[in-house]
Amino acid sequence: MASEQVIIRHEGDVLDIVLNRPAQANYLSLEMGDAIIAALAGIDESVKLVRLSASGDDFCGGRDSPIPTLGPKPSAETIRKVVAAPPLALYDAIRNTPPPVIAVVRGRATGAGCALACVCDITVCADTATFAIPEMERDIPPTLVMTALIGRVPVKVLAHMVYSREALDAQQALAAGLVRKVVAAADLDAEAGKLVATMLANSAVTLRAVKQYLNLAPEMSGQAASSFAATLAATALSARF
Repeated sequence: MASEQVIIRHEGDVLDIVLNRPAQANYLSLEMGDAIIAALAGIDESVKLVRLSASGDDFCGGRDSPIPTLGPKPSAETIRKVVAAPPLALYDAIRNTPPPVIAVVRGRATGAGCALACVCDITVCADTATFAIPEMERDIPPTLVMTALIGRVPVKVLAHMVYSREALDAQQALAAGLVRKVVAAADLDAEAGKLVATMLANSAVTLRAVKQYLNLAPEMSGQAASSFAATLAATALSARF
């Protein structure tokens, strides 16, 4: 599903997804979410990794709200289908796509943008980046955004972000575990490129095995996690022969 609001390029072993509404702080539209989900659903087995970035000064300032279009008294079921389901489907698509996803973040990552940055497997950001969940300012419980952060940042950090509405700067986000590396804004693309080059030295099967283990093993018992590790390693190694 093509969209001018998001650029999707498959070059070599990398699928690049670029949010492309810089004049609107790259606010996510339904069209953008659908395009990203479609690209990830049809991802080629040869793709080793996905890089998610954005045009302009901000990563993503939030998302276009469909609530004003629902009439004066929309039902809870309508809100669930129209408001809640699309972003959750997008976060799940990123979480569940087989190759690892790298987020490259500069500027604001707010609301849904914060969720996008955190739900990726690795997040690299500029030292000028900020991360915020301001929905409580409008008396909206940001549980949709929270699904992308829960289990990836400490619960007390998430609680403070939600209740206080305070933005985390890049160093605070690093300390909280929301991002993995902070670099000078001028060096962000080069640093992300260096990480991509390092990962591309591995095979697609190895990279995908690591993501699968990281996603599933934390919920397993010790014995199950060990057995799963052995299965993934054997599968990856057998692909070499």
